Amino acid sequence: MTDSFQTIRSDRVRKLALGAVSASVALLIAGAAHAAGMADCRKSGSPDARITACSKMIASPATSTPDRIEALRRRGSAHDARGAYRQAEADYTEALRLQPNSGAALIGRAEARLAMGEHAAAISDLTDAMRFEGATGGLHVARGYAWLLQGNADEAIADFTAAIGKQKDNASAYNNRGLAHRKKGDNASAIADYSAAIRLNPSFAQAYANRGYVYESQGDKLAATADLERALALDPALTGAAKGLKRLGGADAQVAERSKALVAHGKELAQKNCAWCHAIGRTGESPNPRAPRWIDMAGRHPILALREPLSRGIARPHDEMPKFELSEAEVDTIIAYINSLSP
Repeated sequence: MTDSFQTIRSDRVRKLALGAVSASVALLIAGAAHAAGMADCRKSGSPDARITACSKMIASPATSTPDRIEALRRRGSAHDARGAYRQAEADYTEALRLQPNSGAALIGRAEARLAMGEHAAAISDLTDAMRFEGATGGLHVARGYAWLLQGNADEAIADFTAAIGKQKDNASAYNNRGLAHRKKGDNASAIADYSAAIRLNPSFAQAYANRGYVYESQGDKLAATADLERALALDPALTGAAKGLKRLGGADAQVAERSKALVAHGKELAQKNCAWCHAIGRTGESPNPRAPRWIDMAGRHPILALREPLSRGIARPHDEMPKFELSEAEVDTIIAYINSLSP
């Protein structure tokens, strides 16, 4: 009996030990799978892949609250990269519900709201972000830009000045402050700021164009022509500069033809890839009501260059959009076409 009892007890101990080992292995496997999922969520690959990976982490009951917050923020960023701003806003809002003092989520939501034209809400988010992250130069530039789009030049100047105080080499802050001064009719201060931006960044095409427009308004044809020609040499997609040169009588045939060709090619690409969903002309409604009209895209950010949001996804707020890749040169042509829609 004793021997049998010892054998039974040994078998039971062995089974318990094997069970414990199996449980440990299962935990290790589950932990590795979770870590791999978060790694995929954090990857800087395509937005669609990040959305898929982050969605799995958000839905998993095994995901800790800190990881869920991070996954929400990263999925929000991926939605933003696709131009799906309302989905991005929803993800950042949920992240803030779980962590109300997340500066990163506030900044991300502000960017999405700014892209949707919700300027007051974006300003509120950026102000809250300053409370948690500190009043950095970058946040002052972002809020200043939001004030500028809202039409409040004085608040914009205050924020851009604060940014310059913290980052004296911030060419964008000078350029944007120049725009605010111009909005107030202070052309001398605008020219001074555009010139400072150009000194800091001699390749700042938009700053040359902006200064050229001021010179044109003052009747300084020679200075305006020089600036607009330089802007076009740096960025052929600035059709506004080409139009300015034409007004001044300074656009030679080669410049005019290059600009015309860019616009024509961009329109061709738009008709081929986008017109079935978007209204790509000056009039008409989009076939897909969820797709913004391109004339609205041209006016939504009259100050911000379109290259970056275009290259990040051709403003895709709807999942029906077909997937296609554009080269840098093709992006330039579509920007030129959209720019040509602006007044």
